[in-house]
Amino acid sequence: MNVPSPDDKSHIDELKKSLYSRTVPDVQTRRKLRFDSNISDIKTSWDDVNKKVTESVNLNENYKDHSMSFFTKLFVFSIIFCAIAVGIGAYLFWNGSNLISADNIELSISGPVSISGGEPVTFDITAINKNKIELELVDMSIDFPVGTTDPNNSTQILKNYRKLIGNIPTGGIVHESVRATIFGEENLQKQITVNLTYGVKGSTSTFTKTKTYDVLINSSPINFTVSSFKEITSGQEFDMKVEVTSNSQETLRNIILKGIYPFGYSFVSSSLVPIGDKSTWSLGDIPPGGKRVFTIKGSLIGEDNDLRAFHFSIGSQSLENRNMIGTQYMALEQDVIIQKPFITLDVDIDGDQGTKDHVGRLGQNSNVTIKWFNNLPTIVSNMKITAKIGGSVYDKTTVVSNNGYFDSRTDTITWSQQTNPDLASIGPGESGSVTFSIIPKNPKVAGNTVSNPSISINTSVSGNRTQETNVPLVVTSSMNRNIIVSSNVVLSGRVVRTVGPFANSGMIPPKVDQSTTYTVIWNIDNTLNPVKDVSVKATLPPYVKWLDTISPVSEDVTYDQNTGLVTWNVGSVNANTTGSSVKKELAFQISFTPSITQAVTAPTLVNQAVLSAVDSFTNAQLESNQDLLGTRFSTDPAYKQGDEIVLK
Repeated sequence: MNVPSPDDKSHIDELKKSLYSRTVPDVQTRRKLRFDSNISDIKTSWDDVNKKVTESVNLNENYKDHSMSFFTKLFVFSIIFCAIAVGIGAYLFWNGSNLISADNIELSISGPVSISGGEPVTFDITAINKNKIELELVDMSIDFPVGTTDPNNSTQILKNYRKLIGNIPTGGIVHESVRATIFGEENLQKQITVNLTYGVKGSTSTFTKTKTYDVLINSSPINFTVSSFKEITSGQEFDMKVEVTSNSQETLRNIILKGIYPFGYSFVSSSLVPIGDKSTWSLGDIPPGGKRVFTIKGSLIGEDNDLRAFHFSIGSQSLENRNMIGTQYMALEQDVIIQKPFITLDVDIDGDQGTKDHVGRLGQNSNVTIKWFNNLPTIVSNMKITAKIGGSVYDKTTVVSNNGYFDSRTDTITWSQQTNPDLASIGPGESGSVTFSIIPKNPKVAGNTVSNPSISINTSVSGNRTQETNVPLVVTSSMNRNIIVSSNVVLSGRVVRTVGPFANSGMIPPKVDQSTTYTVIWNIDNTLNPVKDVSVKATLPPYVKWLDTISPVSEDVTYDQNTGLVTWNVGSVNANTTGSSVKKELAFQISFTPSITQAVTAPTLVNQAVLSAVDSFTNAQLESNQDLLGTRFSTDPAYKQGDEIVLK
């Protein structure tokens, strides 16, 4: 066996390397092998291993010459595709006579770019068919902006205009003119939209060509302004002046103005009577150059530095709802800032501060103190303070004013620099006070009966300040308080023997260790107002016996044997029962057996009684006391001096 030499091994290694090398030409196995007709002398041994092979394999060369790479194929395909696409495009360009495009329809709108609101205006619309086929069933519609009306009837809203054109042939031209009256605010841009809808032969689809046109309103057909103070105090009444002027060359018909009030605003009145509600006014027909002026009075409540906005709009009346605007011509906003009062007022009544009603009593003096404080950073001069007094229990004869002038004709107290020199000039942050007093009268004495008796005190302060823009030159502030008068409910009691609903027994004067009966009578008198939750309570001494006899028997009376407490649950008592037959009365019977230690005395039979009640008008807690009752029954006609002394 022949063993290969090292040189032979190196040739074999080179052959292996060429077989697995990536640089060797690719052999495509799908091709049929091409054989050389020459007879090859195949060696069966390693005899000629030293001979260097220099020829390339013919088989690999043949495959290399006839192969095509992937990128070459892709390039050839791209060239073919582009050639086909260019051909199709050329065909469609030169021979596509049946294709249609909205771009081949010229739609134009001509008209003014700037108009006066409320003036009739004409717009010309032109449509040209540049397609090579006819447009069928052409429908033109024009959409107008909000605020457009029919020029022949200003109350008729014009939202849309539509016309069926029919067919437009190739190269055909259609002209259409429309008139409209457009309303709106000054410098407001509005847009008109034209839609051309059409079909084509052989197709059930519809197509649309759209064109828009912008128009500027250079003046409103109507101008209106709302003027008022830009700063007010909470609760202060103020006026808003409304001025409406027509700019139109035509009569504006059925004009209404509508307002939207901010939270906290209370409408008081207006010089023009509103319709429907308190925020809509009918101005009627306004001729060219016509003017309408009216004022709105109200008050606004809020916190310091609150900004409140009033919104107003004006236009023609809606045909469906006479309280609504159909076509709006103009809208505006009026802002008002709520500031703390320029001059603060406080009214104290008998030391009771605040704004709530003060509860007074008949015949009792009420001392009123009016305190003021300058909140402005400037001097207030010529300050004047007034207090107007009124009410159902007001008695002008009881008014006492300190450093003020009381005018009994107008029931007004006035403090000014004439009565108080300190009011001539009030510096920033300065304060002071004025006082007066009044006594509520008893209407029963005056021969009248009233319900809900009260005294009203309406105070106000005014002064001059440095003038500023849109703020009051004369500053004012006000505060109102009421004195509501509670009823006088009175409990009274007495002891009797020979009168009353019961027959009494026993010795008079009473005698030690012997029983004597008495009748106790309680009466309740009430004056001004009905009272509720009325009850009377008293205790019996341990030597007095409860006989459980009452009159009327319908009254709710209880007795506690352990404590000796007598309770009369009265409930409610009507007003003005004093001296009448409808007053509340209770009688009950007791028995008294004196002890030897009580001899030569007039012992107590009933301890102090206490009445409690609630005034139905003022909700004040009321109370009345009846002193203790003893054996002295002096209201009985049979009583004689000494009948109350216990005998041994």
